[in-house]
Amino acid sequence: MTVTQRPRIAAVLSAVGVLLLGVLATTTGQRAGAAAAAPAPARSLARTALTCALQTAPGRPITFRPSVTGRLRQVSATGTVLLDRCTSPDGSQRGVRSGRLVLHGAGMANCLTADRLEGSGTITWYHGWDRRGYKAGTTRFTPAGRGSGYTPADAFLSGNAVAGRMAHRHVHGRAVPTADVTGCAARGLRAVAGRGNISFG
Repeated sequence: MTVTQRPRIAAVLSAVGVLLLGVLATTTGQRAGAAAAAPAPARSLARTALTCALQTAPGRPITFRPSVTGRLRQVSATGTVLLDRCTSPDGSQRGVRSGRLVLHGAGMANCLTADRLEGSGTITWYHGWDRRGYKAGTTRFTPAGRGSGYTPADAFLSGNAVAGRMAHRHVHGRAVPTADVTGCAARGLRAVAGRGNISFG
């Protein structure tokens, strides 16, 4: 599959806490990187509680078991994602500056899609920019159920906050892998790292 054959990034970053989150990164293509960095639509900012940049933790990509391939099959995923530069457009979450997301999940997935998602993610929020010092609470979320993007990880980034800070809000994000994933169908994809952004509205 060539770069031109890749589907556009799905607007999925919600359910940050679910598996396959690793896809959030910048791609080798400038166009994909620009898409991941694009801000949320202006019309929705007034209703957005929090927006953050995100990236997989250094040396800890999202890991799939078994590897994701071109064939749809049951896959589990685990990973840790760091949230930075958080801001609160509506002013309701001014104390939150950064966070750490730990996710565990499973679903039917191949290189481009994911369905029947199960699992959850937990975000620990911090008042400091460097995830040190005072904690600002937690958020637990679940994935939306299905999605498509550069990798199945995208599907696990959209969903709903079900408990804790910002409970009952929708989680929405965009993500692209930082490394070339075009060999997924031929060689399989065991892990993926990346960066992007996420919002709670």
